[in-house]
Amino acid sequence: MSTTSVSANTPTIESLLEQWIAAFNSRDLDAHMALYEKDAVLFGSVDELQIGRDRIRTYFSGRGPDVRVVAYPLPRVAMITPDVASTAGHVEFVDGDAPMPYRMTWLLVRSGGNWRIAQHHGSPRTGA
Repeated sequence: MSTTSVSANTPTIESLLEQWIAAFNSRDLDAHMALYEKDAVLFGSVDELQIGRDRIRTYFSGRGPDVRVVAYPLPRVAMITPDVASTAGHVEFVDGDAPMPYRMTWLLVRSGGNWRIAQHHGSPRTGA
């Protein structure tokens, strides 16, 4: 069971993105998981689909100690409904000094005035 009790205030997609970067870079898994829906789905850099916050927490806790975001500009946002949006963009990770360029997509839902990640896909960019 997840111990996530942190509540994230993310009234805009921009605030969600800013908090995601901050939580990722600080390795604050509680703050990070607060940005995901309880039953969120993540397809990351491993073959196995991660379903639910507990599995997503385990996935992110296993990353290397020197992996961090150096740039994640606001991605393209497509509003599907007023409370559902999809995003697609590029994120620049590094592992120490080694660049790790990725492409990232999210499906976002707004509930109670706050945006959360319902689906997250990240995959390495080759030739970047």
